[in-house]
This record gives sequence, C-alpha cells and structure tokens, in this order.
Amino acid sequence: MRDHYGTWRDQPRGLACAVVAGFLVLTTVALVVAIVLAVLAASR
Repeated sequence: MRDHYGTWRDQPRGLACAVVAGFLVLTTVALVVAIVLAVLAASR
C-alpha cells in the first residue's frame, strides 16, 4: 500500500491527469455558460 502510494507520488502522471481533467471540466462549464448566454441574447 505504502509502496504503491510512493510510486504514484514519484510519477507526476497522476497529477498531470488531475490537472487535465480539471481543465477539461472548466472548459466544458465555460462552453455551457457561453451557449446559455448566447441563447438568452438571441431570444431577447
């Protein structure tokens, strides 16, 4: 268990995956908000 945690901490791939996942989520949220604002502006 401790060895697995050590190898995971030594490999920055896990951190990189977390950063990429967070960036994708933020981008998706920004896209949804932009689309909603565009629809509201168009329907106004």
